[in-house]
Amino acid sequence: MITINFAGRNYRFLSRLYAGFAVTGCVLALLLAAQAWGLFTVRAGIASMESRLALQMARDERIMPVLQERERIVRDLTNMAGLVEARRFSWTRLLTSMESAFPVGAAVTKFEYHPGERSLVLEGVARSPEALRDLMVGLEKSRAFKDPLLKHQSVDKGSISFNVVTLYTDHITPGLAR
Repeated sequence: MITINFAGRNYRFLSRLYAGFAVTGCVLALLLAAQAWGLFTVRAGIASMESRLALQMARDERIMPVLQERERIVRDLTNMAGLVEARRFSWTRLLTSMESAFPVGAAVTKFEYHPGERSLVLEGVARSPEALRDLMVGLEKSRAFKDPLLKHQSVDKGSISFNVVTLYTDHITPGLAR
């Protein structure tokens, strides 16, 4: 069979070109539909998260007064425990223990007691090295003090100034506690 084409244009090329445009249009339409679906699901997820966040914030608002009350109670209990400990602490016992540990020739010029660590810092002067030695021995032998440490000593105008750190062990028998 003989085919004669009298057309001035190549209609096969144009039909293929139109088919390509149609396929490309369909692919773009599918991509646009997928993009729209993704946007829809993202917006639905955002709306869901916002509603969950609002619900959580509402729960937090209901719980916040309870948490503040709990924090206040814990703070009050901590303060009460400090008051009980302070009431249990006997300054008279501390000063009596210090007096019994101090030898003749040594004097306290300043002392600091830190109840949290139960540490006692003593600053003072001694007339002689023997008095300072007797002080350290007296602190070591005392049941009220533990691990005395001579942190600093210096000679000034015939007297020895010193700085001693020790732990104060408050020996309270249960019958004596108030």
